[in-house]
Amino acid sequence: MRPALMALLVLALGACAELRAPPPAARIPAALGAGGADPMRDVVTQAAAAFADGGRSLADDPAAMARAAAQVELMTVELARDLRWAPLPAGVGFELRGARVEVRAALGIRAGADPDEVVRALTAAHLALARRDRATAEAALRPALFEPGGARTLAYLARPGPLPQGRIATSLAREEVDRLATTRVWGLSGALDPQSGWLDPQPGRGMGAGPR
Repeated sequence: MRPALMALLVLALGACAELRAPPPAARIPAALGAGGADPMRDVVTQAAAAFADGGRSLADDPAAMARAAAQVELMTVELARDLRWAPLPAGVGFELRGARVEVRAALGIRAGADPDEVVRALTAAHLALARRDRATAEAALRPALFEPGGARTLAYLARPGPLPQGRIATSLAREEVDRLATTRVWGLSGALDPQSGWLDPQPGRGMGAGPR
């Protein structure tokens, strides 16, 4: 066997072990994904439902908008950095990055803001709004991440405007995540199958491709 192919097989077997490992739930706030064995799949499913009408149902519901925005931020980075999702088509990451730009523009999230910090802030705002604690929600939307932050950003959450890219990206992510979860790529046979997507002879096609 050629050394290059052997190296690919070793990587594939390592990835297969990752697939059998528990999902990195520590990076996924419980408020964003709950109800199933894999919280990341829950996040994808729930985000697709939230954006199904292009954001219209999120208007006048800042708690729901904060949660949906946090889910987009989380999906964009988590599906790229978690090896379990490496076989997802590159188009999923591309569309999610577009959705993140759209949501950040709608809510005044700073372009260079750290995604994990944004996820935590939006999740805190969502939880505070869900219990009708406006002051805590405003405090979570700090100016270091949000422009201008506080009450003004809270107003943006109530009136985000149309979010068509959010619908496109989350719908595609749900379709591809569901497809991946039901194929044999989740097992050893998939990891060793050149047609499964693990042994991709064309680099740069997986979810890890492209900027964060």
